[in-house]
Amino acid sequence: MSHETLQVIVVEGRNLKDKDAFGQNDAYIELYLDKNYKQRTSTIKDTNSPVWNETFNFNLLKGQDHLHIQVYDEDVVGKDSIGEAKISLKKIQQAGGKLDEWFKLPAHLGLGSNGEIHLILRLC
Repeated sequence: MSHETLQVIVVEGRNLKDKDAFGQNDAYIELYLDKNYKQRTSTIKDTNSPVWNETFNFNLLKGQDHLHIQVYDEDVVGKDSIGEAKISLKKIQQAGGKLDEWFKLPAHLGLGSNGEIHLILRLC
């Protein structure tokens, strides 16, 4: 890959599926190209439509071709998975190096949705 850095702006989420019996999600996102190096957003409490506007940078290494995002509901003990998505870096390249899009968090077996995450992705 000729690009060296992937910039990810985690803008917001919408319609995140409730994981708590009471109240709404305390959502945060983990992002990674390599499972050994994860970055995460802050936790936004009591909403299923959180706004983060946080920027992350990843150095791209040979063989890294997908950005993984995992959305969680933070609990007093542990965390519940709300959903996840895998984004092909080729898709960003094909879009001219910048992608501003809502990514669905597919529900079990791809039936339905656990919400969407708005990301702006840029290869620098």
